[in-house]
Amino acid sequence: MQLTLTPTLSQFLERIAEDLDIPDQLHEDAVVQYEEVASWLSAEDSPLVAYSPSLYPQGSFRIGTVVRPVTEEDHYDIDLVCQLVIAKEKISQAELKALLGDRLKDRPDLKKALEESRRCWRLNLAEHFHMDTLPCLPNPERQPTGLLLTDTDLVRWQKSNPIAYADWFHERMRVAFLQKRMELAKAMNADVETVPDWSIKTPLQRIVQLLKRHRDIYFAKDQDNRPVSIIITTLAANAYNNELDLATGLTSVARGI
Repeated sequence: MQLTLTPTLSQFLERIAEDLDIPDQLHEDAVVQYEEVASWLSAEDSPLVAYSPSLYPQGSFRIGTVVRPVTEEDHYDIDLVCQLVIAKEKISQAELKALLGDRLKDRPDLKKALEESRRCWRLNLAEHFHMDTLPCLPNPERQPTGLLLTDTDLVRWQKSNPIAYADWFHERMRVAFLQKRMELAKAMNADVETVPDWSIKTPLQRIVQLLKRHRDIYFAKDQDNRPVSIIITTLAANAYNNELDLATGLTSVARGI
């Protein structure tokens, strides 16, 4: 007699969340693309060299909570920040944005892929994802990683700290992350240190992905009231207690929120 095993609720939720992941190949392609753009911005002959340009991801791509677009017509949205070391008294937001845009336009393939938004530059470099590149300056009040970002009106500086936020998010799931990393290393018959961080998914990351997809569906016809991802992510991380079981963690987070 053949025994049929019924998946647990956690296994069922895990399968759903796995289906929401950005595919490994797309993740690798995105990293290659933004690293290539970073090299172009900081090349020896770049007008930006004097400002020590630094390009890196922020948001869901940085903390591992990207979710697949709801429809095939939509793209993965990868958020980047480009920091230029300039005092805010020395430059306006419009000038900062133009400085970055002019350098991107200097390369024909980037110019062709470039699309201007109100506060950033969008690069449509691949079929399935685009990269929103937001110019920013160091925030002297929040060193070493605090940033001053352009706003939609290019008037008021917005404060942010994507590196510190990601560090806080990872600290909230540190126990579960280390456990998952050990389990994955054992399954791969590899040393723990060789397992890349982006390949590990903790219950907290899965919970955020599931809540974001719930948001996408629930507010599909009410986009004006759709909560932004940072609110969902922050509430979930605050409520998470390093539960190792996904269903238990999701229930705990929902109750905590």
